[in-house]
Amino acid sequence: MKYVKLTLILAIGATLLACGGGEHQHKATDDGQQAEAAGYPVTSTFKAMLESVLDHYFVLSESLVQADAESAKSYSADFASALEGFVVDELTGSALEFWTENATEAIGRAKAITELDDIEDQRYQFEYLSEAMINVVREFGPLSFTVYQQRCPMVRDGSADWLSREKGILNPYHGDRMLRCGSIVREI
Repeated sequence: MKYVKLTLILAIGATLLACGGGEHQHKATDDGQQAEAAGYPVTSTFKAMLESVLDHYFVLSESLVQADAESAKSYSADFASALEGFVVDELTGSALEFWTENATEAIGRAKAITELDDIEDQRYQFEYLSEAMINVVREFGPLSFTVYQQRCPMVRDGSADWLSREKGILNPYHGDRMLRCGSIVREI
């Protein structure tokens, strides 16, 4: 019995250490500055459409935080529709190729979420959807508001990132199990 208690205490301690003791942590970007737009110049109209798509993404993320699989299905369908309706006429060459690759990935993962009933399976798809959206925001930003790239260090066999409009950590990969587990990787 002593060994079971000791093992449990050590496991809880390791979890708290990995997640920053239950408090959210803030980190500067890799160079200590707010992230600059890395890539493709776009119009304010394009950025406004991207912000609209992100609104759908943020609602989807919140449904995963709440572990609401039915809402996640619905919001994921809304996200996919918004992204499919995105007009990219101004993009050409490598910008269009970059957009198409990431949008296709995000749409595919969003549609997969709509077909899943298990919240953990939905969260798995959200990891890849988030990677694609992080790529898009980093290359086509900055936007009219700050977007925070956040990271949970305890997703499956590694870490996973997501986007948030808020500084406070609300972990979509663990919900109330480890709601505040994570840190800010960068501001975009």
